[in-house]
Amino acid sequence: MKNSMQVAIEHNRIEEMLEGVTAPAVTDLKSTAESVPDISAIPKELLVGRDAQNLTLSENFKRFSWEYLKEIIGDNKLELLCRTPSDLRKYLIWKVEIVKDYGSVANFVLVERLKWGPDRALAKPISTKLFEVRDDYRILINDFPYGFENGIVHLVVWTKNLIPKAQSGSLTADLMPEGRHKIQAFVDTNFRDALGMKSDDILWFKNWAALQSIKEIDHFHILLNRPPVDDAGVDKMLRILTDDDDVRKKWAAVDSRLR
Repeated sequence: MKNSMQVAIEHNRIEEMLEGVTAPAVTDLKSTAESVPDISAIPKELLVGRDAQNLTLSENFKRFSWEYLKEIIGDNKLELLCRTPSDLRKYLIWKVEIVKDYGSVANFVLVERLKWGPDRALAKPISTKLFEVRDDYRILINDFPYGFENGIVHLVVWTKNLIPKAQSGSLTADLMPEGRHKIQAFVDTNFRDALGMKSDDILWFKNWAALQSIKEIDHFHILLNRPPVDDAGVDKMLRILTDDDDVRKKWAAVDSRLR
């Protein structure tokens, strides 16, 4: 198993290999033969939801605007959310490399990003109550964000506790009202109140199982529309995010796109 430094070097190598791929600027769903990437080396089990279809989208589509995101998430049409074709291709090639080294993407996330150890069964929560203990969850910057317009920050909250769903065995199970209430309260406290943001500038969603690339660890997504970039705002954000090895470097990269 490779350590974090080796994985980072490998990730950089993949980035260099893909340097010639043009990152698209998301609403025109026309396909063009020229934009179809060669994904023959990517195992089908690494494709989720509409990945194969999204890889064929035109490179001319526009990124998701905040208003469009409010509509999609409000209508629970989460299957429409996607990465840009070039970013999705990078993500899939990265997944192939990670699976070679760690056995699964979930193993990599558990060991390297969450620091919870290699065995999900042993990563037991301290508390039985969702979000009660900070060590039972992690708030991370999404390393492979969806195709949003600049100014939109994409975070992921990972939790050892299970979030109540309507049908635990269903691939399209929605959250129970209890789960929605707990997540909304968490988002309000940790982002709206802590950052002094308007509720209208914060969105969250939880993909159902059929759309998740990492099903083994419960998680949901938080989107922030232009969070504060002054020194006080950045300090608050860094206190909210899990203090992993390179959080400041990652936030600096995000922050540069907000200004």
